[in-house]
Amino acid sequence: MLEHTPRPPAPSQILCDPARLSALADSGLSAAADSAMDRFAAMVRVQLRVPVALVSLVEPGRQVFPGMQGLPEPWATTRHTPLSHSFCQHVVTTAQPLVITDARLSPLVLDSLAIPDLGVIAYAGMPLTDTDGRVLGSLCAIDTEPRQWSDHELDTLTDLAGLCTTELRLRLATRHSGHARDRSHELAGLLDLAHARNDVLLNAAQALAGVRTLDQIRHQVTGLVSGDHTPYHVGLVVTEPGGMLYRVPDPRRPTVADTPAFARYPVSAPLGTAKAVRERRLLSYPDPDSVARDFPPSTVELYQEMGLHTLVCAPLVGSRDILGVLVFGWDIPHPVTADERAVITTIATYTAQALERVRHVEHRVNVARQLQRAMLTDLPDIPGLGMAARYLPSAIDEAVGGDWYDAIPLPHCPGRGGRAIAVTVGDITGHDVRASTLMGQVRSMLRQGGWSLPPGGPAATVEALEAALTGIDIPAHGTLLHTHLAPHADGSGRWELAYTNAGHPPAMIVRPGGTVDVLHDHDVLFGHPALRTRGRVDHHVTLEPGSTLLLYTDGLVERRGVDLDLAITRLGDLLARLAGQPPQLVVDTVISRMLDPGRHDDDVVVMAVST
Repeated sequence: MLEHTPRPPAPSQILCDPARLSALADSGLSAAADSAMDRFAAMVRVQLRVPVALVSLVEPGRQVFPGMQGLPEPWATTRHTPLSHSFCQHVVTTAQPLVITDARLSPLVLDSLAIPDLGVIAYAGMPLTDTDGRVLGSLCAIDTEPRQWSDHELDTLTDLAGLCTTELRLRLATRHSGHARDRSHELAGLLDLAHARNDVLLNAAQALAGVRTLDQIRHQVTGLVSGDHTPYHVGLVVTEPGGMLYRVPDPRRPTVADTPAFARYPVSAPLGTAKAVRERRLLSYPDPDSVARDFPPSTVELYQEMGLHTLVCAPLVGSRDILGVLVFGWDIPHPVTADERAVITTIATYTAQALERVRHVEHRVNVARQLQRAMLTDLPDIPGLGMAARYLPSAIDEAVGGDWYDAIPLPHCPGRGGRAIAVTVGDITGHDVRASTLMGQVRSMLRQGGWSLPPGGPAATVEALEAALTGIDIPAHGTLLHTHLAPHADGSGRWELAYTNAGHPPAMIVRPGGTVDVLHDHDVLFGHPALRTRGRVDHHVTLEPGSTLLLYTDGLVERRGVDLDLAITRLGDLLARLAGQPPQLVVDTVISRMLDPGRHDDDVVVMAVST
C-alpha cells in the first residue's frame, strides 16, 4: 500500500481556520486604532527609519491595521485594505518572515495592487502569533523605494515582533483566564507575566501621567522597577538639538558620571547610551567583558567607577525620533531575562510618552512666552516723563497668561506739543496659550483705537474696544486700566492723568512728599457687556512734578491665604518709602519686596511712570 502524504492546507484554509479567526476575535483588535499597537508601529518606523510601519491582522477577506504609522489616505482613515493589497497574508499562510527588496521584481507579489496604490516597494514582515502558534498577522516595515534590509534591521524587527506577540498573547490570556488557568504550563506562565506586567503598566501610567519636568520624570522612573528587578542605578539621558545627549542628574544619588564631561556629550561618544541612540535598539551588557567588546578601556573603567556590573540601555522611542535612553545598572551579576527585557521596554515606552508630552508642553509654553515678550515693546521716550516696566511669567511650569503693559504717543493733543501718551496695564482671563493670543489681539485693537479715534478720553477708547470685540466675536475678557497722560497747558511741569478702570487692581500715585493715593474708582470687567448698567467713566487726577504713577496686575498682590486689602496696603507703605526714586528702581524694588522668588503662580506686570 502506498503511503499517503497529506497535502499542506491551502492559503484560503489557513486564513479561514476557525481557531485562528476565534483568536482574532478574542484579541479585540480590528480596523480601529489601538494605542499599544500604534506604539509598536511607531517604534518600527523610528528604529528602522521607514516611511510606513503596520501592525496588520489578516482576516479572510481583508487586512486590518490596529497599529499604523505613515500610511497614505484613504487607507489611513479606513485602516484596512482588501487582500489584493496585502503582502502580510503571505506571512500568515507561510508562518514565516517575508523580506522583499523590490516588490516589482518579486514573483510572489509583483501583481499586488499594494505596489501602485500604496507605494509598497520594499517590505519586511514578521509573524505575530497566538499562544498556540497560529499566525494572526504581521508586524511590518515598508519602504517606498527598493531597500536591502540589513541583518541588524531584521533583528530589531524580530525583537519588536516578539514584544508585539507578547502583547497579543497577554490580551488573549487575560480574556481566557477565567476558564483556562490550567490549560497548560505556558498559559499559566503567561498569566503570571500578565499580572506582573499589568502591575508595571499601572504603576508606570500612574507615576508618569502627571509629570511636567525632566526632573519629575527622572524621579518617578527610579521607583518603577522593584522586587527582583530592583537595579542599583537608574539613569535618564535625553537627546538635544545638534546631536548632543544630556544626562539628567539625580541629586539624591550622585555618581562619578555627574561631572561636566558627562553632563552633555555627543551621540558619537563611546558610551552605551550613545550607542543605543545610534542603533535605535535595547542594549544589554551582562558583565564588564561584554562592555569591553564594544567600547574602549576608558568606558569600562567609567562603568566600574560607577559600581556597575550589568548594564541595560533602553532607547526612548518617540512618535518621530529617539528621545533619549533609560539606563538600568546592577552592581552584581544580573541575568536579564526575556520577561525583564519586556518590563524594561514597557517602562521605556511610558517614559518616552511622558517625555514627548513634557517637550510638547515646554515648546508651546516657550512659544507663547516668546510671543508675549515680543509684544511688550520698548517704552517710548517722552520729554518730561520717566518710565520703566517689567513682565514676569508665572513660576508654574505650564502656566502662561495674558498680562501686558503698553505705552504709545497719542496724536490728538491740541496745544500740548504732541507729548500726550496712553499708558495701559491689563490682564486677559486665563493661564494658557489662548489667553496669550487673545491678549495680543486686544492690545493691538486698543492701540489702534487710541491712535485713530477722534479726540476723547480713555473711557471712550475702552468702549470702542468692547464694541469691536462683540461685533467681530472675539471672546476676550478680563481687566485693564487705561490712562491718558498729558502735560498741563500752563507749562508748570504738572501732568493731567485721565483714567478708566475696568475691574483692575487700583493704580497708585506717590506724591513728592511720600503721600500715596490709591485710585479706587473702577467699573466692571471688560468683555462682559451684560454686566454693564452704564457707560464707562473717566476719572481725572493732577500729578505734581516728582510724582510717580504705579500700575500693576493682580499677580503682584493676590496670594492664596493673603488678604487683598492688606497686600495693597503693604504695597502703598513700600511706595511711600520710594518717593522720588527713579522708575526703574521703583519697579525692581516693588518686585523684589512683594514677590517670593520662584513661588508666584500668576504672571506679573509692574509699570512706573514718573513726572
